[in-house]
Amino acid sequence: MRYIFIFSLFILSLQSCITPKSTIYLQSKSYPFSITSTEPFEPIIKKDNILSITVSAENLESVSIFNLVGSYRNLGSNKELNTLSNITYLVDNYGYIDFPVIGKIKADGLKKSELETLLLSKISDYVEDPKVYIRIVNYRYYVLGEVNLSGEQKLADGERVTLLEAISRAGDLTINGNRKKIKIVRQKDNVFTTSIVDITNPNFISSEFLYLQQNDIIYVEPNRTKIAVTGISPIATTFSIITGAISLFILIDRL
Repeated sequence: MRYIFIFSLFILSLQSCITPKSTIYLQSKSYPFSITSTEPFEPIIKKDNILSITVSAENLESVSIFNLVGSYRNLGSNKELNTLSNITYLVDNYGYIDFPVIGKIKADGLKKSELETLLLSKISDYVEDPKVYIRIVNYRYYVLGEVNLSGEQKLADGERVTLLEAISRAGDLTINGNRKKIKIVRQKDNVFTTSIVDITNPNFISSEFLYLQQNDIIYVEPNRTKIAVTGISPIATTFSIITGAISLFILIDRL
């Protein structure tokens, strides 16, 4: 019985290893505190992005050839609807888009402003004082591990999301999520790099991981308590069965 008691205390001690210091985000010795982020965020265009590109000018007719539109057809009917929308452009597996008149343009790896500048320089050969507006319409990232809602997350109304916003969209971390060891897998030029972010330390706000890039993968590791309890659970189950059998045997023997 003494060993049973000691083992029970051991299991309880594992459960109590989760402390406020390991669970509270953005810890500081004093409040309020201020941290300046490195630079304004701008999304980088990647393969499989779907881009909405609109070209404008004072003479709209002069840019109509650059603004291809498609019409929606009503299902079950041969009549076309009057609703038109700009045709979007897929960044192919080689990183190119096929733009009207201009042809193939390398978009992969460019910031939005860089692609806009590139298109402006080429369209200016045909149109006076053009303007180009680009939007990524399938901006997405993935959240895995110790969160309440894992899986793919899509931004239907923007192209900018912070790491904390992404965690919020995933239903927050579970109590067993390791706040000090959040892995971010990011792809650049066909190379996948894994970095670790500690969100209990507010200094991550000034890092390159404050804002997520397109297709980033966030993996929240389990903390030591979750790992320890998970690893010891089969042993605890076996031990409880044995001790239960012994207790039952002693009880029957005393009858």
